[in-house]
Amino acid sequence: MLFGWNVKTALFLFVAALLASSTAHAAPIMTIDIGGTGSSANLGIGSTVTVSLYGDEIPVGTDGKGLFGFGFAITFDETLLSSSAATAGALWVGVGNSTSHNNPGDVGIIANRAFVTSGPSGDDILFASIDFTGIAPGLSSLTVSYYTGAGDNILFDSTTLDGSPSFFQSGSIEVVPEPQTALLLGMGLTFLGVQRRRMEFGRTR
Repeated sequence: MLFGWNVKTALFLFVAALLASSTAHAAPIMTIDIGGTGSSANLGIGSTVTVSLYGDEIPVGTDGKGLFGFGFAITFDETLLSSSAATAGALWVGVGNSTSHNNPGDVGIIANRAFVTSGPSGDDILFASIDFTGIAPGLSSLTVSYYTGAGDNILFDSTTLDGSPSFFQSGSIEVVPEPQTALLLGMGLTFLGVQRRRMEFGRTR
C-alpha cells in the first residue's frame, strides 16, 4: 500500500516538474500606452499626448524569421480629440513599405520590413505612435482594430500570426478642462452667487 502511494506520488511530481519546465507562451497581443501611463489617461483641452502601440509575446513565426509587418487602426471621438498621422517605429522605417490614413475619428498605419531577411520577436516591439490633442471635454474610447485600407491583415511573417479581435488592447482618454479654466469658472460662479445674495438681501430690507 505504501509502495503504491510512493509510486503515484513520484509520478505526480514528475509530471508536475515536466509541466513546470516547459515554456508557456501567451498569445500575441498589441498593447496601448498613453503618455507612459498605461491604457487610460486624462488630457487637458489644447494639450497633446503620445499614444504608442507595442507588440508583446510576438513569436518568430512559422518561417523562423520574426515579424515581417503589422497593421492597426484606432477609432476615437473626433468631437473630443484630434490626431496626427501615425509615425512608424524605427524598426519599420526605410526597410519596406508603409501606408497610413488620418481621417476624422479614424487613424491607422500598416508597414512591413520587405527588404530585410528577419524581423523582431518577443516583447516591447514599438509599432507606431500617434499624437492626440484634446479639443473638448469628455471621455473618448480609443478602439484598436484591423487596418482595412490595404487588406484585413494585422501581423504576418509568412502566415498571419493573429487574426482575432483579442489581439488588440484598447484604451481611453478623458479630456478635462485645464485647472486654470476650472478655477476661473469657479470664481465666476462664486461671484454670481454673491451678487444674487446681495440682490436678495436688498429686496428683504
